[in-house]
Amino acid sequence: ALGLSDGFRRLCSIAVFFSNVNTILIPIMQGIAASPDARFLLRDANDTAQQVADRAIAYGMIIGIMNNILRWSVGVAIMRPAATAAEILPEDNKKTSWLTPPLIAVMCAVAVVVVSPVQKALLAEGTYVHTLWLAIDTCGDACIPLTLLGLGGQLRLQLTPRTDATGPATSASEQKRGVVLVLVGRFLIVPAVSCAALLAIYVYVPGLVPLLRSDPVLFLTLAIVSATPPAINLMTVAQQMGVYEAEAAAILSCAYAVGVLALSVEVSIFLWLASLIHST
Repeated sequence: ALGLSDGFRRLCSIAVFFSNVNTILIPIMQGIAASPDARFLLRDANDTAQQVADRAIAYGMIIGIMNNILRWSVGVAIMRPAATAAEILPEDNKKTSWLTPPLIAVMCAVAVVVVSPVQKALLAEGTYVHTLWLAIDTCGDACIPLTLLGLGGQLRLQLTPRTDATGPATSASEQKRGVVLVLVGRFLIVPAVSCAALLAIYVYVPGLVPLLRSDPVLFLTLAIVSATPPAINLMTVAQQMGVYEAEAAAILSCAYAVGVLALSVEVSIFLWLASLIHST
């Protein structure tokens, strides 16, 4: 696509299909739920703005878990050929690199949610296990700041010519084409296709997802997720595989700069669509 090299095209594909779910969706939905103009999001007379926000967060967390599982399994698998071609991965890790630490962490988190005794043990205050839980939670709070620090450092390195780079490199023109591909895909194509699919399900096969018809919050949540910028963890994926770190930093920087305006416009469109179909 657009004359991109195979490895860089793989990176752009991950950037298009794996969006930022948690850090952007939750504050947007909380702000919308608190607005008096968002009454159409209420399911019935007993529904409240807080319940709207809680449902949006619950939907977002489910989407986020699935997003993380796919990103750290399918996403890493997509990038592995590029790392292998660049001889970044050790020979004995080329067959097992799909089992990454983030994927293991997500699988453990799902197990904690599903297995009730484990969940109760971790949340029981005053126990050693709860102390371990608090320590893990504190480390989790540092994840996004550390990723942003890595992103900033990578952007700074872009301005400094490097002679020790081991991974594949892209030309300036190829990098610009890749950024354009991600911006168009992330903010135009994916939201348009997602909304078309959601509207088709709502109109033609409502029984397929009954909750989509009964709760406008689900439609709005899914629509917003389809239009958020690429996941910041794209930088972590590139660092994990040891390839295209500078390119990932450039994609994220441009996507979040453009996303401020693009997401503002698209959220307004999604709100209009949600109010339109909920009133019919």
